[in-house]
Amino acid sequence: MIGYRKFGNLPSMHHTVHRTGDQLLYEYCFTRKGFDAPYSILYLHHPPTGEFSTRAFLDAEWPTVEKRKAPVLQRRHFRSDQFDGCNNLISGRVLLAFNDHLTYGLCRPKTSTPTFFSNNDADELFFLMEGEVQLQSLFGSIKLVPGDYLIIPRSCPYRFNFEKSPRLMFVEALHGIGIPPQFLNESGQFKMDAPYSERSFKTPCWDDALFENEEQRVIVRKRQGIFTETFYSKNYFKLEGWDGCVYPVALSLDRIQPKTGRVHLPPSSHLTFSGPGFAVMSFLPRVLDFDENAIPCPFYHSSVDCDELLLYVSGKFTSRKGIDRGSISFHPAGIPHGPHPGTYEASIGQKRTDEQAVMVDTFDPLLLTTAGTVLEDPDYPDSWKESTQ
Repeated sequence: MIGYRKFGNLPSMHHTVHRTGDQLLYEYCFTRKGFDAPYSILYLHHPPTGEFSTRAFLDAEWPTVEKRKAPVLQRRHFRSDQFDGCNNLISGRVLLAFNDHLTYGLCRPKTSTPTFFSNNDADELFFLMEGEVQLQSLFGSIKLVPGDYLIIPRSCPYRFNFEKSPRLMFVEALHGIGIPPQFLNESGQFKMDAPYSERSFKTPCWDDALFENEEQRVIVRKRQGIFTETFYSKNYFKLEGWDGCVYPVALSLDRIQPKTGRVHLPPSSHLTFSGPGFAVMSFLPRVLDFDENAIPCPFYHSSVDCDELLLYVSGKFTSRKGIDRGSISFHPAGIPHGPHPGTYEASIGQKRTDEQAVMVDTFDPLLLTTAGTVLEDPDYPDSWKESTQ
C-alpha cells in the first residue's frame, strides 16, 4: 500500500525452487483483485493449506447487523466510554452503524488470545484510543500507541497482545481502503504536498517469536459473516522471508501534517484515507485561520450526500458542548449541523486549536444498529436549542 518491502531469505526469482538447508519452502502468493493488483509473496516452512480440523466459531456476535427499527432522523451522540467490551479481539466488539460499503464499531478486548483472526470479508481500519497494543500478523509485528491508525489487509491473520484492555474504533472496509489517489504521483510515490510520506508509516518488524518455532496455531476466519475456527498442528506462520506491497501499516496522528488557510477550510482538506463509498478525515492541533475577520469555528453546513461519524479523541472541542474524549457524534445527511449555541462567536480571534478527532464520511446512508442504543446520549439532539433564560 505504501511501497515495496523485503524481509528475510528470498530466492532471486518468483516461482522457483527455494530451500533452507534440506527444507523446500512453500511459496504463498498473497494477492489483491485476483492477480492484477498489488501482492506479496511469503516463503513458508509448511503449506498454508495444512489445517487438520475446522469447526464453527460461535463466540463472535459482533458481525450481526440488525437495523434499528425506524429511528427518528436526528443528530445523535454515542458515548464509547460506556462500552465495557468483552472477551477478546474477535468477540469483544459492538457495531454502531453499517451500509453496503462498511461497518463501523467499537472494539475493547478484555484479554489477549493465542488465537489469530482473519477477516476475509474486508480490509480493517483500527484507531487506538487508549492502551498499548502489539500487533502480530502474517507479515510481522507493529507496536501501537494511542493515536495510531492501523490498516490490516483483507484475509491477513493477526492478533493483538496487550497488558491493559485497549479501546479501539474500527471500520470494516468491505471494498477496500487505501491512500487517496490524489496524494500519489504517477510513479506511486507520495507527492510532496501530501499530508504524510512513506517515512510517516510504521511497517511490520521481523517477529522471531512468531516466525521461528513449531507451535500449533489456531486461526478464526470470517467470511460472509460466518466464523470458522481452523486448527493447525504446525506453526502456520513459520517463514523464511517475504516481499511485496501488501502488508499491515500504522500511522500516528502526530505524523500527519494538518492544513491551515486564510479562512476556515472544509473537512475534505483533512482527508487521510479513502475507500469506495467513504472517506476518513483527521482533525489535528494546528494554527487556525489567519484572516483578521476569520471565524475559526466550523461553519454550519448540510452535507446532503454524506452521513458523518466523528470520534472525539483529545483536546478542547470548541464547537461542541457536552462532548468528551471518546464521544462519537452521528450527523445524517441533509440535517444542518455545526457549532453549538455560543461557540460560533466565541471562536473569533482564537489562534490555535489543540483538538484531535477522527471522522468517517459515507456517501450512502448509514443504518444504525440496535446494539448502539445503550450507548446513546438522549439529550444530544436538544443541545442546539438556544437558551430562553
